[in-house]
Amino acid sequence: MTRPALELRGIVKTYGATRAVDDVDLDVVAGEIHALCGENGAGKSTLAQIAAGKLAATSGEIARAGTIGLVRQHFELAGRLRVWENVVLGREPQRGARLDARAARARVSDLATRTGLHVDPDALVESLPIGLAQRVEILRELDSGPSVLVLDEPTAVLAPSEAEALFATLRALSRAGTAILVITHKLSDVLAHADRVTVLRVGRVTLRADAARTTTETIARAMVGGDLPMLPARAAVTVRKRLVARAIGTIDGRLRDATFAIGAGEIVGVAGVDGNGQSELVDVLAGMRAHTGALALDGDELAPGDPRTRIACGIRTIAGDRQRDGLVMAWSVTENAALGDQSRTEMRRGPLVDRAARERRARAIVAEFDVRTPSIATPVAALSGGNQQKIVVGRALGFAPRVIVAYAPTRGIDIGAAALVHARLIEARNDGVGIVLVSFDLDELFTLADRLVVLCGGTIVHACAREDFDRPRIGAFMAGLSS
Repeated sequence: MTRPALELRGIVKTYGATRAVDDVDLDVVAGEIHALCGENGAGKSTLAQIAAGKLAATSGEIARAGTIGLVRQHFELAGRLRVWENVVLGREPQRGARLDARAARARVSDLATRTGLHVDPDALVESLPIGLAQRVEILRELDSGPSVLVLDEPTAVLAPSEAEALFATLRALSRAGTAILVITHKLSDVLAHADRVTVLRVGRVTLRADAARTTTETIARAMVGGDLPMLPARAAVTVRKRLVARAIGTIDGRLRDATFAIGAGEIVGVAGVDGNGQSELVDVLAGMRAHTGALALDGDELAPGDPRTRIACGIRTIAGDRQRDGLVMAWSVTENAALGDQSRTEMRRGPLVDRAARERRARAIVAEFDVRTPSIATPVAALSGGNQQKIVVGRALGFAPRVIVAYAPTRGIDIGAAALVHARLIEARNDGVGIVLVSFDLDELFTLADRLVVLCGGTIVHACAREDFDRPRIGAFMAGLSS
């Protein structure tokens, strides 16, 4: 094997008595795509930050053969700057003493075209949904021409065709001499695109393998330390209309004339490339955005832009961006577990806060969803992204909701945690909850949904029942290639 472009030996990272990374060896060579897998909290992101020089190891040795580009799960973009400004920031082309904006914009447009990571170069980053913001982050790192490129969950919000295009770009980069390290929970991506795979569990390496000589089952067992839980059987339910949307749209036109119904005891999946109206749809259903058209719950019309009423009548939302929309990062696990339910009688003692009730609820979520936290008093900012997501999901499933609007509920969480979330959603469906599942993972939609609609350009362009799910056809509708 050629000399590694990145070589880690005996890496240890401790936080007090906790070893987040425990004596890890890892090497990535030029010309390969190396996958790094593991549960949330296994140490993957910590190791990536150490490799990129963003975080100091407690002990161990690091050898780098050049610069490292790191695309994080949670992005570091300037929201008030445009896409092209973010991509070239710190590497701006000059014309004399001035910024050459035309050259910079052309450079970004060319890079986006070559990689298939299409995004409007003139868009303000703060206006972009999370999927498009992810593309900007990837483009920024690719623009620097790194010798090692580390990507944390790069395909989490991409359509199948876009994910294939991204991996084609990564393969081309690897053939040109770039070493690629991909942190991913999509084991299908590992087998389809990686050359080698390393698995971490509780900070230690549990598997090293050639991707072509292993299986998803072997990787999954190495990640979770055993077999994955089985999904509950899908109960036969008598579906009656619970949530009905008639010609709903948003003032800005990003969502247009959406008509559909969600039954009690039914999961309706919403597929589409991120940025095609999904976030607007979720905001409308959650009462966070004014809308045209009509929305009714069990026959009662809902006023637009009224999130408190939505929560009070049993519509709960799993936010797509947990850190921005789902949690207060400085608050404790206990405080976040009660977020949105502070006024419920179960959470109060007369006019006063019932702290004991809030703590009981927090402990119940921690136990049921295996939230890895030192205590329920710990700020959620100190938890891994996956453990933060478990709190958001557990909170939404509490207090017998009538409708759950789940926006990418397993984004950024490991295969074991995702299986747990899937099981809880099916159990809620079997109990008569109507579920709107917005996901960018077709495997997830095909596993959970009873029916499927596809959003493209802010419009529902396709609908089908479970027995008619067809991956190529749905992928074509997502990409705007069918009508």
